[in-house]
Amino acid sequence: MYLHSLRLWNWRKFGVELDGKYGFEIEFNNGLNIIVGENDAGKTAIIDAIKTVLSTNNQDTNWVTEQDFHQESTKLKIECIFRSLSDEEEAYFYEWLTIYPDRTDLRVIMEAEIYEDINKQKKIKKTIKAGPENLEKSLEDTVRQLLSVTYLKPLRDASTELSPGKRSRIAQVVKNLSDFTEDSSEQKQIIESFKTAFDKLKKVLEVPVLKKIELTVDQFFEDNNKKVPEILNKEMSFVEILRKLELNLGEVGTGLGSSNLLFMAVELLLLSEEAIGPKIAMIEEVEAHIHPQAQLRIIKHFEENSKDTGIQYIFTSHSPILASSISLESIIFIYNKQAFPMKKGHTKLKSDDYEFLERFLDATKANMFFAQGVIFVEGDAENLLLPAIAEVIERPLHRYGISLINVGNSAFKRYTSIFLRSDESKLMEFPVSIITDLDLKPVEYYNGPCYLNINESLNHTIARFYGTDEIKNELERIYVTTKDVFNKSKTLYGHKIKEKFTEEDEQKQKFKEIENQIEGLLKELTPEFDKYIEEVQGAIKTNYFNSIEKTKVFISKPWTLEHSIAMSKLGVAFEDILLEIKYIQQPNRDKQKQLWINCPDSNSRATAVYRFLLEKEISKAIVAQKFAKYLVDNKTSIKEILLEDPSIKHLVEAIYHVTGGEDGAS
Repeated sequence: MYLHSLRLWNWRKFGVELDGKYGFEIEFNNGLNIIVGENDAGKTAIIDAIKTVLSTNNQDTNWVTEQDFHQESTKLKIECIFRSLSDEEEAYFYEWLTIYPDRTDLRVIMEAEIYEDINKQKKIKKTIKAGPENLEKSLEDTVRQLLSVTYLKPLRDASTELSPGKRSRIAQVVKNLSDFTEDSSEQKQIIESFKTAFDKLKKVLEVPVLKKIELTVDQFFEDNNKKVPEILNKEMSFVEILRKLELNLGEVGTGLGSSNLLFMAVELLLLSEEAIGPKIAMIEEVEAHIHPQAQLRIIKHFEENSKDTGIQYIFTSHSPILASSISLESIIFIYNKQAFPMKKGHTKLKSDDYEFLERFLDATKANMFFAQGVIFVEGDAENLLLPAIAEVIERPLHRYGISLINVGNSAFKRYTSIFLRSDESKLMEFPVSIITDLDLKPVEYYNGPCYLNINESLNHTIARFYGTDEIKNELERIYVTTKDVFNKSKTLYGHKIKEKFTEEDEQKQKFKEIENQIEGLLKELTPEFDKYIEEVQGAIKTNYFNSIEKTKVFISKPWTLEHSIAMSKLGVAFEDILLEIKYIQQPNRDKQKQLWINCPDSNSRATAVYRFLLEKEISKAIVAQKFAKYLVDNKTSIKEILLEDPSIKHLVEAIYHVTGGEDGAS
């Protein structure tokens, strides 16, 4: 059996719906579960709710206090539902089961209420029951103990837990192992061995200790009342013997990380032996005191171990390393007081998206699971510039809990679908900004005809070049160059040439003639650049789920981010940075600068600047780094330009979107 789900009514930060429905629900995997989310998302509240209902194997007392009640409420309720019970478990828990046609559930609830006693003192009463809704019965302690979980608290002091003493955890674990049950031969052997060792110790101490004490004692008592000192073997129980033990790794000064790993191994030793009841291990901040490589090893172990042993692991984590190294199927994201499983069927990710993310979701990108919003960019330049722009407009990303994710290419859909839900009744509404480029070279870039709209009339003319009147509607759209038109028409109509001319050289010659005819036909056309921009922009926004939930796409138009900056009022500063990087000598800089100044208009100038960046193979990352420094160094004078300039305002809007809009409200 495993813990399938948890529901909360008025528990801490999770309230209740107006109709009395639970305020929070989370479904768990029958295996590994990693609960992630920003600080104060409610991860600890989830773990504590489970502990309070089911109790823990280390016998900690889990009290309900006034602080556990949501706001002004005086009643709270926690419900745990178990599924996949074995036949033996169904027999044991039979009187508390809820039986459905296709499954059997064990439903356990805890209810607590604040009341005033006869002395007008506030008290809390707590009841734990199990059974079908409205038919619950009290759950006996002996039964409830079978549902207890193994729990490791955050910032745990593993060294102390493994030390000898009255609260020795190793003693509690060992005494409950099947090998050391009451009256087992192993337990008897340990007790007998301890007695034998004590008898040997008595003999060693007799002469150097007892005989010397006896000489002094003789002087203290009368001759007719002699007293003889003796070392007695105090009768010690098995548990008392175990409390003398200390577990370590055989090293002096074992570090916190190593002790923590050893402590986890001890706790899981007992859990793996349970036959009746769930095998649940809950660890808060599983990465505590453990370095990154060890984190990877333990999480991979838990992934495999959950399959081999049937243990259900429920961990909380703040570690992007862990979040990036496990399957998305195991991640549960807590956001806006709701739980969002990342497994298949719950997101808009496709199967091959999961496979892609298994390979490429690294610790930097996994940081998005601990944020309040995400900005996706496609390259190093944006990755360097956005934090600087955010600082200039007084929206520093770190202050708003925003993760900036550089996907390294334009595969935004692989990532943004993580935050989009397949169940429209439970949307995440997680703010995501996608900054991308249209990547369309402007008209000024081309020497010949460009952005050519092929309508029905032109289609007929082109078809006749190939010797046919049968037109294909697929040709009718906008093409960037005449070469593109020719290649598409050759695909649609080229078979006519091949049918008519059998010789390869003849075919090549005829195709060359047709290409020249098409170029002549189209050279007088007016570029329909704006219309093409609209089409491409619409396709990008549709493909990247623009305006679905809180995902918004922000596009550098018409070409790239650098081209947009060159077109803006910051273009002159951008040019100076390019020249500073490329040329050491000032005359060379001045010469190139004059060429840009002589351009007929701002579009032509920006195109020439960006062409220079590409042709001279200047690093975009270095340019972005220097330009980011320029922005921060001149933030006072630049802020208004960033806010108003239409060429780069989309960058500001992308930052505003994930930081609460123009007024900054969340």
